[in-house]
Order: sequence, then C-alpha cells, then structure tokens
Amino acid sequence: MKKYKPIRAPVSYYGGKANLVSTILKLIPDHKIYTESFFGSGVVFFAKKPVESEVINDKNDLIINFYEQCISNFDELKLKIESTLFSRSTYTVAMSIWRMPHLFNKIQQAWAFYVACNQGFSSHIGSWGMDKYGKRVKAFMNKKLRFDESLLKRLEHTNIESAEACKVIKAYDIEGDSFHYVDPPYVDTNCGHYEGYTIADYKRLLDTLSEIKGKFLLSSFPTDILDEYIQKNGWYSIQLTKTKTAAKAKLGEPRTAKKIEVLTANYPISLDDL
Repeated sequence: MKKYKPIRAPVSYYGGKANLVSTILKLIPDHKIYTESFFGSGVVFFAKKPVESEVINDKNDLIINFYEQCISNFDELKLKIESTLFSRSTYTVAMSIWRMPHLFNKIQQAWAFYVACNQGFSSHIGSWGMDKYGKRVKAFMNKKLRFDESLLKRLEHTNIESAEACKVIKAYDIEGDSFHYVDPPYVDTNCGHYEGYTIADYKRLLDTLSEIKGKFLLSSFPTDILDEYIQKNGWYSIQLTKTKTAAKAKLGEPRTAKKIEVLTANYPISLDDL
C-alpha cells in the first residue's frame, strides 16, 4: 500500500492543535471509523492516514461551508484564494462577510473564512495580523501555494456533518472500529470561533464519552471536572506543557508563557508512548 503523505491544514485556527499533532498521531489506535466532532482547522485529520469511514463535524456553519466548497467548487475557490493579497483592506472585507454571511454566496463565505483565519493575529478572528518584517506575508503566500488538489483528494470521500458533537459521536460509535478525536472549545471563553461553550456543555460531552463503546482521545485544559471523570471511569491521561501561541500579545506576560494540555483516553496512553 502506498504510504500516506500528510498534508498541512488549509487554515490556521486559534485553539487548533498544530503544535501537538505529532504527539497526538502517536497515540491514535487502529480504527476503521474516525470522527472529529469539533473540526475547526482539522490538523489531526489532515495529518493522519485515511481510514474506511471518516466524519468531520462542526456546528459553525462557516467552517462546514468552507470544506464543502473545497469539494464542490474547488477550482473557483482556488482562483479566488490565489488572487488574494495580504492586506488590512482584504481582511476588513472578509470580516464583513464573516459577520453578515447571509448577504453573500457560498464561495464568498468560504473565501472570507480562509482569509479571516489565515490573516488574523495569532489565528484569532477579528484582528488583522500586522507584520513589520514580512513573515506573515510569506506565510500567507505559502498557504496559498499549498491550496492544491491534495486537499480536494483528502476531503472527497469524507462525511461532513453540522450537528451537535455528542450526537455525531454516538451516531458513528461502533465497538472495536470507531475512534473519536475530541477537541472541544475552551469552557466559558470566546476565541472568535465558538461562543458560549459552557460547563454544562462540557459535562454533557464527558457523559457521552463515558458511555461510548469505541475509543476516544480528548484534548483539553486541566480541570477539576475532568479529574472527576477520569477517576470515575478509569480513563488514562497525560499532561503536556506547551508555549502559548499568542503569548506575545498579552500585556505583562512573558514571551515563553506556558499552558498545560491534557490528553485523556479510554485506552492506555502514557508519556512512554511519545
């Protein structure tokens, strides 16, 4: 069998796991059915080897529309992206579409999502990533070059859902065959992509993961709630310390500010696996 060549995710997304993807890949068990119920930029999906059945899901309509347009109108979207400059005015137009998507067609919405993510400061949507040294311009140019047929090929046999995450996990859960990668939003924060993801939502997700027959790997912050579920269900977890992506943006915070990521699974994982 031909070896799979991983591709880079087409968008950069705040809260995405680009800095953890190599670690996550080492912890993924064999499976035939794959779900990613909080898809976002999909860095894990694009990096992992395809399997028989794959499901990507997100409740944000602009996210799902982007990937749908990548499949159904790839050439038109590619031309529009290729002609896009890295500029504040471009970003302003994209944000206007982002805020009032119902006034624009599906291609325009997909383009706006691409620009909003890839030209935003530290991948935050809402603030343009001004660059004094030209690094952001070069990075955007490289992203445009990578928007090619490999993206279409990776997506064309994928099931695309736009539903509540717990419903998707339950619907595609089969013992021995399913693996669910779960990367929910940070609780009670607004990252520009998700709003209003509450503690109740998080508990509902953990309850769902407690009941499934397949395997899951959950990415999250450390919390007392998570610790409670780990103890109650006998789950496995490891903690990783990473540098904050947007550390430089916060007043008074050192450039090397750290955050702790917790990876939790219902199958054995350990730091020795990494």
